[in-house]
Amino acid sequence: MLTHFASPERSVKGKILEDYTELKSVSYIEELIAALPYIAVILNQQREIVFSNKALLQLIGIENMEELLGQRPGEALNCIHSDHMEAGCGTSEHCQVCGAANAILVSQETGETVTDECRIRTSLDGAEDCLDLEVTASPLLWAKNQFTIFTARDISSKKRKEALERIFFHDVMNTAGTLQGVVDLLKQADDPAKINRFINLLGEVSRDLTEEIMTQKSLVAAENGELVVKNFEFYLKETLGHIIEEYRRHKLGRERKIIFKRNACDYTIKTDPVLLKRILGNMIKNAMEAIPDEGKVTVDCNIAAEAVTIRIHNPGHMPKDVQKQVFQRSFSTKGTGRGLGTYSMKLLGEKFLNGKVSFKSTAAGTTFSLELPVNLKKS
Repeated sequence: MLTHFASPERSVKGKILEDYTELKSVSYIEELIAALPYIAVILNQQREIVFSNKALLQLIGIENMEELLGQRPGEALNCIHSDHMEAGCGTSEHCQVCGAANAILVSQETGETVTDECRIRTSLDGAEDCLDLEVTASPLLWAKNQFTIFTARDISSKKRKEALERIFFHDVMNTAGTLQGVVDLLKQADDPAKINRFINLLGEVSRDLTEEIMTQKSLVAAENGELVVKNFEFYLKETLGHIIEEYRRHKLGRERKIIFKRNACDYTIKTDPVLLKRILGNMIKNAMEAIPDEGKVTVDCNIAAEAVTIRIHNPGHMPKDVQKQVFQRSFSTKGTGRGLGTYSMKLLGEKFLNGKVSFKSTAAGTTFSLELPVNLKKS
């Protein structure tokens, strides 16, 4: 069997059952694992589960531990990458950046306890979710066999709270900075026409600031499954134009160009314009952050089969290790406290707008796309 990372070798079922029976016969091991309030399993050298506590069984909705035996952690948790390769969890390219896989491998190699953080995108019955876990792998030698005690503590709420708080203040400060910039320009203006234009801009940026606050509020509601979608008919070209003008005024847009192929977006669509604006705003901002001064971001649309695909392109290329973690909650190349931008695109675009959010990054550049299943009218 092939692998892009960890060993693909699997144990025979008889050996797994033998290890399980052996460990279960030792009362203090069962009591110790059962006493832990979070996921705790014992893995063999092939990273397969040979013993588990009830926390994992309850999480994945099974009653008998025997159903779990032989699975690797990612397989048990329904990681979306665990079936990319025939050998399963730990063997795909995405596993190279998995905190759980790395913690287990390093612990097995060094014989030491290793703790790391792990972001897992899970899929169950077609519904995706994200887990932020603190994982620990510790060696266990029993009856001349080498095992690994692997624990996983859910820190999703903690990571989400930290990220939301920091992103909230970061993004609000960005919008407030734009507001201050318009005020400074207004102070210097002496032409009545310019003064009126800047006053109008002040109104727009003030509304942007209010909307930024509402954006963060909506993301919290989306995380809690409480977000209400409000669909309206509107001109896609017009709405995209407003979003683009906002980011042309943004400090990132002062030295960068946004090219808008408006004729390709000349349609009336029906969806939630507020959520659409939040998704596309994130895409445009990320694209501008990915390129140097004087760089260009291109916004266009493609219409096919009663669906519209909105594309945001920049000439930058994402490294492979970054590509593997895009859409993971809390992952960011921008430092601590960021990382909900691409995650929120996926969450809002797919769960609430019933669309598809994707990206492609090559030497020719990076394109993020939002495909929406809408009834289109030529405007």
